[in-house]
Amino acid sequence: MTKEKILAAAINQYSLHNYHGATMQKIAKEVGIKPASIYFFYKNKEDLFVAAFEQLLEDHFTTIQKIMNGVRGRPLLDVFQHLFNGAVEYHIHHENETNAYISLINSPPQEIKHFLHEHMARFDDWLFESLLDITQIDQPHITEEQAVVLTKQAVLLMDGLFWEINLYDKNTLRDQIKLALDIMKILLEGLKHEK
Repeated sequence: MTKEKILAAAINQYSLHNYHGATMQKIAKEVGIKPASIYFFYKNKEDLFVAAFEQLLEDHFTTIQKIMNGVRGRPLLDVFQHLFNGAVEYHIHHENETNAYISLINSPPQEIKHFLHEHMARFDDWLFESLLDITQIDQPHITEEQAVVLTKQAVLLMDGLFWEINLYDKNTLRDQIKLALDIMKILLEGLKHEK
């Protein structure tokens, strides 16, 4: 329980102060323990933040995997709708984690840059391959090249929605999701006419 609280406090402090401002003292104070107690679980600050980011990124990855597993076999536009909505909802309901995630991507601390790049590559590859597989099953009449382009377009829109999380209120975000889905619908319609 203390270990989980330390990780949550590390993410919260990172979201407030970034890596260098999120001191062991601030983290310990938030948890209600002495700073030395953190070293019982983690050998240093870098070790603590790698563990915290690992948990943060894995939680996000697991959420997106659950969404994808829940929509397999459904029409492609439904897949996009659930994926876009699910990703936005996750980030709205995990504000501290999302703020830390955005900060981490924008300016990763040198100490954990390698870890971050490995994770992001793994997530991006998985998401692309999963969506490409679903696209090819749902749209068997299109070429592999068309499926790749359509998948990249969906990922691009999903990334755009992510970067809008802190810019807009929930209603505007819903409108943005609808616009993204309208774009995907137009793209799918265009592929039907290319047959």
